[in-house]
Amino acid sequence: MTLAIATITNSIAALNVALVHIRDIDEIPETVNASDCPIIYPKPDGFVTNFRVEVNSFGSSSAKKTVRYTLTYRFLQAALSSGRGLFDVYDDLVTNVFAFLDAVIANDALTGAIDDTPVNTINFGAVGDPAGNLFHGADIAIEIMEFVN
Repeated sequence: MTLAIATITNSIAALNVALVHIRDIDEIPETVNASDCPIIYPKPDGFVTNFRVEVNSFGSSSAKKTVRYTLTYRFLQAALSSGRGLFDVYDDLVTNVFAFLDAVIANDALTGAIDDTPVNTINFGAVGDPAGNLFHGADIAIEIMEFVN
């Protein structure tokens, strides 16, 4: 059995979304500067959640399985201290988050995944980078399904 999370996150990082810097699991910034925004990266605390395995056939190590899990990404649009209030950046924030979601939905072949679906978790508001600096942003959850044996 080989899970493909690294391949899947590489595919997500390779998506092309105008003006948005998409990072992979090996590119999570320790701190984000205003010039890095807008940026999206795997959320370090709680990136992989809801992991579950369904056995689809008989056999021990050769049984076919469906593996599902949720990947949560953190999107940062602009620093809270940038002097711009939420409503000054809200249009860009929503537009860029949905451009990312559109790229995920439109990509029928995230390498390693059988299916990927943005789930009903998009939380807009103040979010922190790994260093604790606050930004206008959102957390975005994507459900992944893989077939393994």
